[in-house]
Formats: sequence, C-alpha cells, structure tokens
Amino acid sequence: MVSAAKRPPFHEQLRSATHGVHVRLNRHPLLSQLTRPALDLSTYTLILERYWCFYNAAEAVIRECISEGMSTFEYGARYKTDWLAKDLSCLGFKPVANGCFRNGPDFRRPRNEAELVGMLYPLEGSTLGGQVISNRLGTTLGLDATNGGRFFNGYGEQTGRYWAEFLDYGDRSLRTPDELDLACRFSQQLFARFEAHIDGRV
Repeated sequence: MVSAAKRPPFHEQLRSATHGVHVRLNRHPLLSQLTRPALDLSTYTLILERYWCFYNAAEAVIRECISEGMSTFEYGARYKTDWLAKDLSCLGFKPVANGCFRNGPDFRRPRNEAELVGMLYPLEGSTLGGQVISNRLGTTLGLDATNGGRFFNGYGEQTGRYWAEFLDYGDRSLRTPDELDLACRFSQQLFARFEAHIDGRV
C-alpha cells in the first residue's frame, strides 16, 4: 500500500480514474454540440433540461449529507440547480411545471466524507470546462450569465479560487489510500450515472 506521503495529489488520481468516461462525455453527440458553431436554442434548452434534472437530484443528496454533519465544507454558494432553473426560465421553460425529467435519476447516498468528496469532484470540476462553454455560448447564441448562460458561467472570475478551495478540502479529507479509493470509485459511479442520464437510460 502506498503511503500518504508518497501518493500524488487526490485530484490527479481522481482525474485518472475518471478519464475514460470524461472523454466519452466530451465526445457525446448531444453534449459536444455545446461548443459547435451550429448550436441552436432548442438543443441548448434540451441540454439544460437534462442538467437540471441531474443536479436537482444530486444536490438534494449533498444537502442531506452536509446537514447531517458528514462534512463541514462550506458548499452553500456552490449549489447549481437554481442557476439552471434561472437559465431555463430565461428561455421560457419552467423545469417542474413543464415536466422536465420530473423524477430524476436515483443516487446512492455517500456513506462517508471520502465518498462525498468523490461525488463533489465531478460537479466542481465541471465549472472549469464550463468557462470554455460559456465563452462559446456568447459567440453562438449571444448568451451570458444574465440571459440564459448562468450555469456554464459558474463562478465567473472566481472559478480558479473556488476550485483551489475545493482541492484543499479534498486533500485534507482524503488522508489514506483507502479513502482515496472510495472517492475514486464514487466519482466513477457519478460520471457513469450522468452519462446514462444524458443518454436517457435512467
């Protein structure tokens, strides 16, 4: 077993563990349209619908874990479901009222903080790629954080700081190789769940 002193930073191992599904998502027939010049509003709205459903279900689990004291990480400003609802509203779509994937995917609840870190890793990491998408949305659809592009704008100019804070939290929380393994496995499951959701398989 590799000692904690010799193992690489946790995010390098999580990135390696989730690389395959991350590449598939970047190439997904629906999601890849986000960065294409031909992106239209109907396709963009469909993508937001699916994101809203996924984040709505995932963040309900996160709120429950944090409220029960599984972690003291300050996540309040990081919840993203309302950002998606705001974007959909700007586009004339009310998620619940319009039956937007009303039931949503089911998630296995993290059993400990290591698994919670694994769950948060893909959600927080998505804000980095979101900066690229946000710039493209401005060019292709004329959208910004005020008129339908709030979600992909993420933390805006503070994205780097928020990501660094999350990395610090992960490094403090994953103290042993076993905890890191739990986080990697949970991240893999979350990525796979998202892929299946985007495909309409769950």
